[in-house]
Amino acid sequence: MTAEEKHRLAEHILNLFFVRQDVYGLETEDGWLTVKQPVTLEIILHHLNGGPCLGAHPISADNRCRWIGWDIDNKRAEAFINRVAGKYSIQAILFNFTGGGRGYHVRVFFNRLISAEDSNRLAKELLQGFKGVEYFPRQISIGTEGFGNFMRLPLGRHHKTGRIGKLVRPKSIFEIKPCPPPVLLTFRDIQEACQDRVQDQRGGWNCLAIDGTVGYCKPQLCPKGGKP
Repeated sequence: MTAEEKHRLAEHILNLFFVRQDVYGLETEDGWLTVKQPVTLEIILHHLNGGPCLGAHPISADNRCRWIGWDIDNKRAEAFINRVAGKYSIQAILFNFTGGGRGYHVRVFFNRLISAEDSNRLAKELLQGFKGVEYFPRQISIGTEGFGNFMRLPLGRHHKTGRIGKLVRPKSIFEIKPCPPPVLLTFRDIQEACQDRVQDQRGGWNCLAIDGTVGYCKPQLCPKGGKP
């Protein structure tokens, strides 16, 4: 992989995995810790080049997620990935070796943000019959000073074994195509995709489509019926 290709990969990892980019997990000789600093392309490149392995927090500061994940042992990994593939598009699923020698990570990526509560529920609902599987996100929300649990990134070198967390499928992270999450759109989702809203000087949202004039952006006033 050329330096330019690796830089593109680092950018893609930043945008795909890090819903929260002001904090990250870092593997050290003494274990994992949460680093309260911005995620940069330089530290992701260091991760890809065999430096300290990174972890990404699945929950944003405003309690939303764009992926869910699981840490499962070797013996049950194939059966579990088949269950995940039975619910989600195979193109949205990442299956990778952890590097530790005892298990695999599975993630499903969504094409829009959903609440941490919905994400937590979706991650847990596939675990029937699979006891002892760690899932992400583990929290339904985080406080203003909280971060929640992070999950190890693929393609990094495991500190204890020296092995790389190689991809099983797909063979490239660029092949991942996030899928629609199986949850209803909220009015917040509709707002964020709406072309008729405008922010006022106080930071509130108004609507330009209400009788041709500026009006408040509220569900009960939405000229589109609160629908996308």
